Amino acid sequence: MPKPCRCRSEPQIPEEAMSTTTSLSDGSGSSTSTTVNSPSTVRTARTLALLPINATFDHGCSRPRPWTYDPAVANPLRPSPDRPALDLLDGDFYVNDPYPTYAWMRDHEPFYWDEVNELWGVSRYDDIIKVERDKFRFTNSGNEKGGYRPNIPADASIIALDDPHHTVRRNLVSRRFTPRAAGNWEDHVRGVVTGLLDVLAENGEAEVISQLAAPLPAQMIGLLLGFPHESWPQLKEWSERTIALGGGPRYHDEDGVMAVFEFAEACMNVYESTKSERSGGGCPVDTVMDVWVDREVEGLADYPFGLDEIISDCLLLLDGGAETTRTVIARTLVELTRYPDQFQALVDGADPVVATEEFIRWVTPIHNMCRVATEDIEIGGVTVGAGEQVLLMYSSANRDPAQFADPESFDVTRDPNHHLAFGNGTHFCLGAALARLEIRVFFEEFSRRFRNPRLAPGTEPVEMPNAFVYGLREAHLVVDPA
Repeated sequence: MPKPCRCRSEPQIPEEAMSTTTSLSDGSGSSTSTTVNSPSTVRTARTLALLPINATFDHGCSRPRPWTYDPAVANPLRPSPDRPALDLLDGDFYVNDPYPTYAWMRDHEPFYWDEVNELWGVSRYDDIIKVERDKFRFTNSGNEKGGYRPNIPADASIIALDDPHHTVRRNLVSRRFTPRAAGNWEDHVRGVVTGLLDVLAENGEAEVISQLAAPLPAQMIGLLLGFPHESWPQLKEWSERTIALGGGPRYHDEDGVMAVFEFAEACMNVYESTKSERSGGGCPVDTVMDVWVDREVEGLADYPFGLDEIISDCLLLLDGGAETTRTVIARTLVELTRYPDQFQALVDGADPVVATEEFIRWVTPIHNMCRVATEDIEIGGVTVGAGEQVLLMYSSANRDPAQFADPESFDVTRDPNHHLAFGNGTHFCLGAALARLEIRVFFEEFSRRFRNPRLAPGTEPVEMPNAFVYGLREAHLVVDPA
């Protein structure tokens, strides 16, 4: 297991994370006084929640939008009396069995024009692959309306960049997320999981999210970013409060914006502590913050790289690393109460690597990502106009019968399983290997130690309606010892 440096002073996580006054509206006409002391804090928060969607925001790949383009004229709909009028950014849609609707979209309108949000919903597996691999005509940086998230201008993080800039930035930290690098953490991960399951064994029951699913990924992302160990509960809270912002402007609230400010301030403290240690001759620690601090001094060729970019990438790793893994663990625990035969297959020795891929496919923790067309593009029988966003619907692609045999069955022995839960192409999820490790180890230990998992009597899981992440707010699990 990688060892932390003991000579480094630990950065302090602030109780109050601001120092220059900025006003935020709560939507009622009143405003709340908040303070910030970094341009990157302001930039990140404005990008995620405060910047109006029609503001100017140029990342170098913007294209003038051809306002004469009319999707309804360019793409007359096929006659269908059953055509649903969909709002693809409605969180309730995703928690109320969207799978029959996905099937309709794949069969009838695989590129579905969502009039409410003015974007295309892409539902077929093969079409999503085509879009993600066409990285120069479908970009992440987007334009003044939106980038990799729907109707939200792109921020300064890695995922918001296009190649070659994207690959240059990604390569700074990519070796810390390879399968080999993730494997170095296995003993540590197993130790954390053992501690979590010890509490479950003692009590015979647990709240799934707070006690089982969330602590492990929050601790791991804290270690990678260089936060002190005891800060993981705060990291967990920040990830829970910020992740919903990715659903689009309708999910932006004051609490989420405040969480961005607070987390950014904490990141600046870690950054300053790391920078001080490095300049003072302190021993290096192999965290991504150390890598970033070193690179800031050296520069990044012709590309900007400083505190703005570091804080944006910290937020990306927090939400990508903490929330997605916890969602797969939490929802899989619930699903195993509904499919006892699949839990028994785990107990009987089903390959945990194969099973992990099915957990990820079945849950698909991130509903979608966006790309923006840089020119008019003929694809899937439609014309996607320059400047239009396409919403890549991973949760539909992962139930596509053209790719998966019997896709509506939860089968922990499914192999092969080339799901798209981590995306595809140049923006394939950076932390996929670590997520797979955490999920696999958790369920190896869980299936070894417990039997008959079930929801606590009189309880049902509490959903978190959102157009971005397939999260749960709460679920109560009861188990018997093995």
